Amino acid sequence: MRIEKKEFVTEVRDAVSVSELCKSIKEFGEPCMLIVYMNSSMVQDAGFPSDLPFITAAAVSGDEECSASKVFDLVIPAEDTEVFTEKLFKDKTKEQIMEINKCFIAARKGSQEEILECESRAFYRLMAAKNGGGSNE
Repeated sequence: MRIEKKEFVTEVRDAVSVSELCKSIKEFGEPCMLIVYMNSSMVQDAGFPSDLPFITAAAVSGDEECSASKVFDLVIPAEDTEVFTEKLFKDKTKEQIMEINKCFIAARKGSQEEILECESRAFYRLMAAKNGGGSNE
């Protein structure tokens, strides 16, 4: 398994199973997003913990089928990962990206009400940071 850490993203290639990824979580650093380039032989023998502090994305090539991709938060075209992450993170601070991640994590494990609450809290925290005031936590 090859791991490449970038500013906001950690990319993984040549993983053989989801459990291998889970065992290697500490090696990924503190990314905002984990992108795993899928292959048709990757085994879904586990699921990710629901409290991961980053978004997980399966990068799938063309029409390639990979059953393991269903345990990821997102499925994106492998050919477009750079464009996708550039659009997602463009002109955002680490703080803003972490607030977005909190909303994705709430969506991963919560109800619609919890997601809306998370989005609301994130909005007020970001506005407070922008305006130099206190947040409404």
